Amino acid sequence: MHARKWIRQSRGIYGPRMELTGQATGTHAWRVELTPFRRPYLDADGTVCVPLWLCKDGEHVTDTTLRLRSSEAGPFRDHIDGVLAESRPAGERNRT
Repeated sequence: MHARKWIRQSRGIYGPRMELTGQATGTHAWRVELTPFRRPYLDADGTVCVPLWLCKDGEHVTDTTLRLRSSEAGPFRDHIDGVLAESRPAGERNRT
C-alpha cells in the first residue's frame, strides 16, 4: 500500500512553494514554486495565469501554468487571504 501523501506550504527562494511529501518518511518528492521573473497575468480570454515550476527532488522538471477563470480566481483569492489572515499574529489580524 502506498504511503499517504500530504501537501505542505513553505517559502522558497523565489517565493511561496507547495511540497508534496511522503507522510511516512517526510522525504520531499515534488515541489511547486512560482516561476522566477514571471508574474501572474491575464490572457486574451481574461483567464488568470500563474506561471509555476514543478520540481522533483530539488530538480526542475517542467514549467506549467495555473489557469483560473475569473469566476474561480475570486474565491481562490478569498481562500488565500483567509489562510494568510489566520497565520498572522492576533494583533495584526485586524489591520487593513
